Amino acid sequence: MVAALETLLAEARSQDLIQPLGAFEVHCRHCHARLSGTGDCATCGMIGRPESELMRRAASDADGIARLLEISIARRKSFGPGAVKEKAPQRRRP
Repeated sequence: MVAALETLLAEARSQDLIQPLGAFEVHCRHCHARLSGTGDCATCGMIGRPESELMRRAASDADGIARLLEISIARRKSFGPGAVKEKAPQRRRP
C-alpha cells in the first residue's frame, strides 16, 4: 500500500495538485471555484493541504488518502478550460 501511495503522491506532484493554502483563501488558485471546508477544490482536484499533513493522515488512514489522491488526479485529468463557466457579458445601460 505504501508503494501505491508514493506513486499517487508522485503523480499528484507532477500535476501540481498539492498547493497549501492560507486560512483566508476561499477560492481555488487554479480554476477560481469555491473551496471546500478542508481547502480542496471539487472542480479541478486541487488539494489545499500540505503534503506533510497528507502523510501524517496516511499513517492512520492510508486508504482514505489514496482515495483522495485518486479522485483529485481524476478530476484534474477531466478538468479543462470549458469546465469553468464564462462570465456573462456586461449589459450596456442606455
